[in-house]
Amino acid sequence: MILDKKNTLTNDVLLPSVFFGFFPASFILGNLATNINLVLFCGLSIYFLKSKILTIKISKPLKIIFLFFFIVFFTTTLSLVRSIYFQEYEQSDLDRLIKSLAYFRFFLLILIVYFLSRLDMIDFKYFLIISTLATIILSVDLIYQYAFGFDLMGSKSLGHYNSGFFGDELIAGSYIKNFGFFSLLFIIYYFKDKNSLRFILFLLATCILGAGIILSGNRMPLILFLFGLLLLFLFDIKFKKILFVSLISLIIVFSYIFSIDNIIKGKFITYYINAENLVVSIFDKEKVNELEKKTDTEKSKSHNFLKKKTEKQKEQTKNKDDNTLDVIKYAWEEFVNPPKWNKGQDITDDFEFFWVLQNERDSHNKIYLTALDVWSKNKLFGNGIKSFRIDCQKLLVHKRNRLCSNHPHNYYLEILTDTGILGIFVIILMGFLFIYFIFKYFRLLNDISIHNLILLGSTISLFLEAFPIKSSGSIFTTSNATYIAIIVSIILACKNTSLKKL
Repeated sequence: MILDKKNTLTNDVLLPSVFFGFFPASFILGNLATNINLVLFCGLSIYFLKSKILTIKISKPLKIIFLFFFIVFFTTTLSLVRSIYFQEYEQSDLDRLIKSLAYFRFFLLILIVYFLSRLDMIDFKYFLIISTLATIILSVDLIYQYAFGFDLMGSKSLGHYNSGFFGDELIAGSYIKNFGFFSLLFIIYYFKDKNSLRFILFLLATCILGAGIILSGNRMPLILFLFGLLLLFLFDIKFKKILFVSLISLIIVFSYIFSIDNIIKGKFITYYINAENLVVSIFDKEKVNELEKKTDTEKSKSHNFLKKKTEKQKEQTKNKDDNTLDVIKYAWEEFVNPPKWNKGQDITDDFEFFWVLQNERDSHNKIYLTALDVWSKNKLFGNGIKSFRIDCQKLLVHKRNRLCSNHPHNYYLEILTDTGILGIFVIILMGFLFIYFIFKYFRLLNDISIHNLILLGSTISLFLEAFPIKSSGSIFTTSNATYIAIIVSIILACKNTSLKKL
């Protein structure tokens, strides 16, 4: 009986821990795998928890998080009612209501991890191990893809974008940024008694992850990754020397890559100039034209280099029997010869032209302005989940210098347009609670223990993901919502565990 009881207890902890740990791998496999993993994790956890759920008190942060999910459902319901009684009803309105109900699965994920942690029924070591393996292998794959034109699975490079295992989804850099800090902190903990080996492995991992991000072609993830390393350095922990040397080594790696690849160099110089343009346009209108000329010069250099590289690859592959030529030719074609767009032309759907318009200095600004226009139509409650794609098209016939998209490309603007002041107020409240948590429990983030290091990695990851002045995907998509739910759940779980040990 005792043996059976022990085996049951082991399974209670093992299976939920393994399925939770599989989440980083499920992101690589796609949304279907992520959703299946989420259902299996929640189903198994509820089975093992059973009536124990009723004995656990819900914390205030969880209640506030639930309030946000309820507001998403409430505002989408109001949108459906408006469409039925005051506007022309469309099937998409009902579809969005169903999606708002399905969105509760992410709150269920947070809730279950919280329950498991309170009962000591979850172990995050599997999550750390898989995060480490996934990010390191993906980074090596990106480096290999950049060097040889195809990755370890045979996927071709897309020119100045390399996506590795993600195929035609250009999110490899974001993935490394999202899970990379868990990898670095896992190395710190696992080799804490082997100082020399820990120093070497941390240095190598930092350079590999950084190189992977820069070669992916994703610019904002690289900036956030460096910012995250700076945050790690600012915390009063016992590996500042390792971090300092790693940052210097990373700068050397970046300098070398910039020196051999004009495309990558041009992309980041253009990114910097665009940011400078935005700031200067606010304070000094006279310098805008000068900065725009600098931007055009850098873009021209990158474009000419890209065109020459394309012709060279075409020449190298033209005599091959397989379809390599077609893959390389058409993968680069959209960057070398983009579709035409007439200046001043009204666009009611940007899905053909959006990436072309990325070459414009103010393409994201146009989307942000459109988001504010959409929000102004219903300031208090917003227009419901995934409404921007529909509502922005109605404004373009009235407004110039606007751009429609499937979402506003900023978490906060999307929440504002979809849930109004009501929703953004709850998000701001959660933000204040998060900042309060950092200051109040700062000492927890300085101690090298497994729970505290996971808590530190989650805190930095959430801070970078929620960074307000950055472009982003939609917060209502499976991948982004799952990732945020995972990070939030880990923070709530590890905070409770760490406080028990004080």
